[in-house]
Amino acid sequence: MRLFIAEKPELARAIASVLDGDSKKEDGYIQKDNDIVTWGYGHLLELVMPEGYDEKWKTWNLNDLPFCIKKFKYKPIEKSKKQLKIICDLIQDSRITSIVHCGDADDEGQILIDEILEYSKNNKPVKRLLINDLSPNAIKTQLAQMKNNEEFSGLSSKGFARQRADWLVGINLTRAYTMKAKTRGYDGVLTLGRVQTPILSLVVNRDKEHENFKSLEYFSITAVFDINGLEVRANFKTDEKITSSNLAKDIVESSQNQQANLIQVETEKKTQTPPLPYNLLVLQTDCAKLYGFKPDKTLQITQTLREKYHLITYNRSDCQYLPETMHDDGKAIISNLASMFGNSNEILKMLDKADPKIKSAAFNSANVSAHHAIIPTLSNTDLTLLSADEIKVFLLIVKRYIAQFFENKEYSVTNAEFRVKNNSFCATSRKTIKAGFSEFFSKDDEEEESENTDLSSLSADQQCLCKSALMTSKQTKPKPFYTMATLLSDLTGVAKYASNPKIKALLLQKDSGKKGENGGIGTPATRSEHIKKLIEKEYITVSNDKKQVVTSTQKGRDLIALAPALLSTPDMTALWFEEQKMIESKELSLDEFLDGIIEQVTNDINNLKENKMEGFNKDAIKCPECNDGVLIRRQNKKGTWWWGCSAYQNGCKAMFYDNNGKPQFNEVDDNAEPCPVCKTGCLIKRVSQKGNTWYSCSNYKKEGGGCDARFMKDKTSGELKQMIFKD
Repeated sequence: MRLFIAEKPELARAIASVLDGDSKKEDGYIQKDNDIVTWGYGHLLELVMPEGYDEKWKTWNLNDLPFCIKKFKYKPIEKSKKQLKIICDLIQDSRITSIVHCGDADDEGQILIDEILEYSKNNKPVKRLLINDLSPNAIKTQLAQMKNNEEFSGLSSKGFARQRADWLVGINLTRAYTMKAKTRGYDGVLTLGRVQTPILSLVVNRDKEHENFKSLEYFSITAVFDINGLEVRANFKTDEKITSSNLAKDIVESSQNQQANLIQVETEKKTQTPPLPYNLLVLQTDCAKLYGFKPDKTLQITQTLREKYHLITYNRSDCQYLPETMHDDGKAIISNLASMFGNSNEILKMLDKADPKIKSAAFNSANVSAHHAIIPTLSNTDLTLLSADEIKVFLLIVKRYIAQFFENKEYSVTNAEFRVKNNSFCATSRKTIKAGFSEFFSKDDEEEESENTDLSSLSADQQCLCKSALMTSKQTKPKPFYTMATLLSDLTGVAKYASNPKIKALLLQKDSGKKGENGGIGTPATRSEHIKKLIEKEYITVSNDKKQVVTSTQKGRDLIALAPALLSTPDMTALWFEEQKMIESKELSLDEFLDGIIEQVTNDINNLKENKMEGFNKDAIKCPECNDGVLIRRQNKKGTWWWGCSAYQNGCKAMFYDNNGKPQFNEVDDNAEPCPVCKTGCLIKRVSQKGNTWYSCSNYKKEGGGCDARFMKDKTSGELKQMIFKD
């Protein structure tokens, strides 16, 4: 009996549907005669945290770092324990003679099932089934072409290399920087990682570029030409910005009210194909731009649309193409959508005009990766059950899919060039010949028509008059601050920011063949999670308006200033890719790669230990007693706040009472009570390490013998009671 282990339930159902025999649904699997099909929900296992290797590592201590793990351990993800047990029990079931690995056709899909097989100590033969098209014929074809899973051991090692290296870098450097920052009075967790830190660096660098930008004045010149009563606006043709006002005035004065020649008219017919169906990144970008949704919100909505309502296909896809075999489903999907959108005139109108016989460029099996684009399913759900935001996202997905059954937009572009003396001016007009899909997409999605009327009727060598010319003063502008939409878009092509040609080439090579990715970092699904963490950790802020402007905080800037250069750029991703290719081809072993990561992390931590982090947490309060450490606000078990010195491990025991979020130093309060013992000093309120309040005399350091009287207040009466210390 064979056991099929699919990465997700929908894949399991698709496989089961083409296997022979009657279907019997059990708890966590489907049985079809001599076959059992079970499934995961993405990863069912996660890497164990440091305390899983040694209990003492539960306490964060800089001296324990780095963690040089050689043999990694896995544990069940809490919410997936039940399904993991079902799969492991099936693997060990004596009826099962062989196993079929049905993970996605990439390194992440490979390790997702391999880690289950390793965790369950499987010793049965394993076949590999590669599926990226869920149509029955495609699955049957792949079932006949299965290979031995051992043939994918290089791909598996490549996936484990990235997963474990990310753990080594993230866990070690997060703990190291957090503990070091505590010595500067920072009381939180500083997270670092291979993808998260370069994203933060992009934002920091953009902010600094914007702030340090020096504006330059330049001039644009626009003229109006009269050609037999037809007025045409044209812009002065120049290769460089005009920065001289005198030059701009000369061009204006020598052009206006002068005879001119129309020296060239060229018309070119063009076509525009429908926008491709969505992948997660493009959907997140549009939702940010149109509705002000943060990436994690869009991801969560698509998760609901897929898992709760079954309205869309796999929502975390990084692909915008569809298998050619799915074109035949178009008629049924369009019909199903028409039955659901009974009250939506806009969608019904579009559905009515859609032609299922048209096959857009999106249907291209060669461009499909481990997943295909996000499209509607045949699920017929009552749309009144959806929230307003869920409807918005679903409508976007629906419109993009329906557009694949429309003709291309056809239009013409006419460029005309005018000559006035030695000055050249250019004008452009656009004319729609056939609207095609664009009839149902607003100008936000399409190029806007030119302000000029159709120029295609003009011909060269016509005489005309330059009626007027106008110069306009403008200022060069810096690159704008990131918005959520532009940041998401930029993450697909960070290679353009790489100064090292080798790094740039590696990043581009990493995404070779991936449509929509051009030397990017992270994946559509993980990028939103990284951005969410950057917000939560207060490294970046996002404006609450629809535009969602993204800027770095001082804490974020401080962290980038301190982070290892290799980690604050995409270089690490590029270099890992190069080594992971060698792992896949078995030129480099997984252990050799991880040894190199440990060596790098060790060097980074040793450098950090020697760094005083002087620039970090500039608002930290220096300890007035040792003048070395800084004060850290703490809370005891009773909930009382107090301040202690960061150098307490070096012997400084300074402690201060908390006064509205600030340390109460030894300065005497104007309303302080007089000392009952010496009568000349005043009582200073203090707090013990256990959070107990007590009072000492302000004369305790007085020359010639200070007053060392100490008091506590009676909890009932509030009266002062002197604390007596025996010799």
